[in-house]
Amino acid sequence: MMPRSLILLSLVLASISFLPQKYEGCRYCHMVAKASTGQAYTPEGDNDDAIYFAAHSSFPGKPYDEYFGFVATLDVFDHNLSRGQMSASTVWVANKGDGSRESYNAINVGWMVSPERYGDSHTHFYTYWTRDGLGRSGCDNMDCPGFQLEKGSKVIPGAIITHVSGASGSHGNITIKVFKESSSGNWWVYYGVNNDTPTAVGYYPASLFTGLATKADEIAFGGESRATRSLPTPPMGSGSLPSENAASISNLQFVDKEGQSIPITSDIPIIAGKPKCYYVSPIVDAKFYYGGPAGCF
Repeated sequence: MMPRSLILLSLVLASISFLPQKYEGCRYCHMVAKASTGQAYTPEGDNDDAIYFAAHSSFPGKPYDEYFGFVATLDVFDHNLSRGQMSASTVWVANKGDGSRESYNAINVGWMVSPERYGDSHTHFYTYWTRDGLGRSGCDNMDCPGFQLEKGSKVIPGAIITHVSGASGSHGNITIKVFKESSSGNWWVYYGVNNDTPTAVGYYPASLFTGLATKADEIAFGGESRATRSLPTPPMGSGSLPSENAASISNLQFVDKEGQSIPITSDIPIIAGKPKCYYVSPIVDAKFYYGGPAGCF
């Protein structure tokens, strides 16, 4: 099952389209009442989990009203985590539907370290989809019918990423491209390692979705972390707050209806529930830094 932090962030993004350029603490997110005071969100029925976000998210008119994909290069890190901890770097493409949770469509792609989900502390490439928010549809990777793997794909959703950044100075990244094919309406996922040109992994059929069958009205980029309250909070990104030594998401581009990529050169709003622990820098030249240290709480 998709980690609740990633599902929740999608729902948070669905509820902030009217907010100003800079946004912290999810002050107006009625679904996430605790976050209005800057506290960690605790999922309903799971009182031991604390979840934190740091991301940039578009909203209507900022910068566009509709989207047909994105390109992003994510620095990749590994962390030695325990069951009950999760750290991820993710890009979302979504359609808010009529504003209800049940009509919310989303596709999430990125990397994740989650011993609870994968049974190890390696970094995994992952995908996720839903057409009804926290409802019954959707799943991680290929855990349910939905994602169609391209024949000859170099990677399978859920696979371990071996090229990671580390203290020794090694640097690893993945480039992700997700776009809506105009002829079929399907949402394709492309993936490349260490600045290689992304190649096709597979696609989500348009028939899986309602709003996303037509277009996306929201895109977001950033990180999440989760921990049970008996464990220290895990690192996000590289484990450093935004700086030139922190994790970055770069090569940011929107894809328009004609399939053309448009670099993101202006800043877009910030979501950060605990900015003293996890935060993002402004977007400059299609790049920003993000993250924060372990054990902040």
